[in-house]
Amino acid sequence: MNIGRPKIIAIITGFISIAICVAYLLLITIFDFRTYINDHLSNFT
Repeated sequence: MNIGRPKIIAIITGFISIAICVAYLLLITIFDFRTYINDHLSNFT
């Protein structure tokens, strides 16, 4: 099986873009969850 260099670069670029998307979604979820906790803590006091 012979895979050309452009195809390998395309696959690597695809994996990098998917990794960036997943990391972005995780960061947004974490920061949104922190806002939710802060709202509840400020309402508690």
